[in-house]
Amino acid sequence: MSKKVKFIITTAWILFSRSYDAYCTYLLTPDLSKEANPLVTVVGISSWTVLLIVLSVLTIYVIYSYYLSVFHSINLLPKEKGYSFSNFVAYLYLGVKDHWTATLYKLPKDINRLNNYMGHILTKCLVFAGVVSTVMWVLINNSAYYKTIHSAPLIYAILIIGCISITYNWNKSMYRQYLTNSSNHKA
Repeated sequence: MSKKVKFIITTAWILFSRSYDAYCTYLLTPDLSKEANPLVTVVGISSWTVLLIVLSVLTIYVIYSYYLSVFHSINLLPKEKGYSFSNFVAYLYLGVKDHWTATLYKLPKDINRLNNYMGHILTKCLVFAGVVSTVMWVLINNSAYYKTIHSAPLIYAILIIGCISITYNWNKSMYRQYLTNSSNHKA
């Protein structure tokens, strides 16, 4: 599949699944009283207009960063050999050798690195979140049993575990590529 086709399909899925989620949520809770999104429950957004603006800006950023990572990608891999997986994970994100935990509290100094990295990670996570929310709404609307087990903690646990797994697997895949590139350049 060409980059352009993959980009269009991925972007279409993100837009469809985010729109479907918002539409179904609005039907369930037009006043946001039953909404579990942390922007509502933690930040305190109580207006659909404000919520949709914030979510739209975040979605546009993900699509923009995805565009950059597909069509204007930069090499995120270190040139030096011998990185441990922990150091490698930090380098992918920050562009400097560090422990992986630095990714939890530091930001890259290079905006291009940040955008490219986020284009890879956030896109995958948003595609996954779209699958989860679409399946959730289909089950809510069509399964009496699912309504008895549905809960915000269940959905957020699935989303968090899934996104951590996606991030870990992408980092592991990039690390394998780095090790392959390092071993091919020994000669």
